[in-house]
Amino acid sequence: MVALSKATSATRSRSVKSAISGFAVLGATALILSGCSSPATTSGTPSKTLTLKIGSILPQTGSLAVLGPPEFAGIDLAIKDINAAKAGIKISVEHKDSGDTTTNIATQSATAELADGVSAIIGAASSSVSLTMIDQITKAKVVEFSPANTSPTFSTYADGGYYWRDAPSDVLQGRVLGQKVLKDGHTNVSVLYQNDSYGGGLDKNVVKAITDGGGTVGKNVAFDPAATSFSSDVTSVLSSKPDALVVISFDQIKSIIPELKKNNFNFANMYGSDGNYGVINPAYKDADIAGAQFTNPGVNASAAFQAQLQALVSSQGNKALTVFSYAPESYDATVLLALAALQGKGTSGTVLKDNLQAVSEGGTKCTTFAACAKLINAGTDIDYDGHSGPITFDKNGDPSQAYISIYKYATGNTNAYETAQFGDLNK
Repeated sequence: MVALSKATSATRSRSVKSAISGFAVLGATALILSGCSSPATTSGTPSKTLTLKIGSILPQTGSLAVLGPPEFAGIDLAIKDINAAKAGIKISVEHKDSGDTTTNIATQSATAELADGVSAIIGAASSSVSLTMIDQITKAKVVEFSPANTSPTFSTYADGGYYWRDAPSDVLQGRVLGQKVLKDGHTNVSVLYQNDSYGGGLDKNVVKAITDGGGTVGKNVAFDPAATSFSSDVTSVLSSKPDALVVISFDQIKSIIPELKKNNFNFANMYGSDGNYGVINPAYKDADIAGAQFTNPGVNASAAFQAQLQALVSSQGNKALTVFSYAPESYDATVLLALAALQGKGTSGTVLKDNLQAVSEGGTKCTTFAACAKLINAGTDIDYDGHSGPITFDKNGDPSQAYISIYKYATGNTNAYETAQFGDLNK
C-alpha cells in the first residue's frame, strides 16, 4: 500500500505540472499556482518549510545512565545535519530524563513533552522503562522511537503502529551472544540475569542458543534489579562450576564483579550484554576484567562519526564521550523521523507513523539526510541506510536486519572492538 501511495503521488505531481503548463499557454498560470499549497523551488526543495518538534526521554540518571550521553549526542548531531541541509524541514528537540524503573521519572517526562506538542519521542533506552510509558505515548498518537530497546515484547505489542525501534530484538543479540560463548569452546555455561523484561527476554534467547548449539546451562539465576547485594546470587550461579558465565545486567555489574573476584572467577570467561557494556571502564578499580567480552547491537561507530560526536559535545560544554553505544541508532532515529515527515508532507505523529517504513526500504539507496531529502523532494522513492547499518523495518516497526558487535576488555579495563556479526530475523 505504501508503494501504491507513492506511485499515485508521483502521478498526481506529473498531472499538476502538465496542467500548469497547459494553462500557462492560456495565460492562467497564476490561477493554478495559487491552488498549490507547497510549490517546489527550482532546486526541488519545497518552498514551505515543515516544522517538526520531537522529544527525547533517555537516561540522565539511573542504572543505565552510561547510555545517555552518546544517545543525546547522536540526536543533537542529527538535528544539526538536518537543519543545515535546508531541505524543506526544520527540526527541534526537547530532552528529558528517563531515570530507571525505580522511579516514575519517565512517565513525568512523557506527560510534559506530550503537553508541549511533540510529534515523536525518542526513547527510552531501557525496555522496562519504555513499557511504563508506551501506552501513554502511543495512545496520544505520538510516535515512540527507541534507539536501544531490545526486548522481544515490543514485536507484538498493541501500539497502534506508533512504536518503532532501530535496535534489533534480543532474539538476535541473544542468538549471537550464545553462539559466541560456544564458539570460544565453552560447553558448561551459567547465566546471571536481571529479572525484568530486558533481562528475561535476553536470557531466554541466550539459553536457547547455547542449548541448541549443544551446550549445557548449569545454572540460570535471576536477580532483583533493585538489589544492593549479589553475594548469594553469585554463589548460586557459580555452584555448577561453569566454564563460562553470562551476566545480563545494567550497572549492577559494578557490584557483581567484586563478588566474582571473591570467588576467584577468571574474568576471561565472562560475557556481558549491551546493558552492561561500557559500565566498567579504566576508572573502575574493584577488579580488572581483562578478557571479558560483551555484545552490543549495531555497528562499531566509525572514527569519523566518533570525531563528529566528540566535537559536538565539546562545543556544548559537555564531557567527552567514553562509549558510543546507541549513538548511531539515535542519530538514525532522528533522521528517519525527519525523512518520514518530508515523505508524508506533514509532521503529525500519524504522518510519521505512516511513512517510517517507506523511507527505510525498497527505493534508491541513500546514506545521509541531505542526499535522501533531495531524492524525496524530487519525487524519488528512497531507502535510507545510516550510521547504524542497514535499516529495514518490518510491519511491527522492528528492524529485520542488524549487526551485533563484540567488544573485548584488556588489562586496565579498557575495551576494543573485535568484530560484528550480521543477522537477519527473516531467516
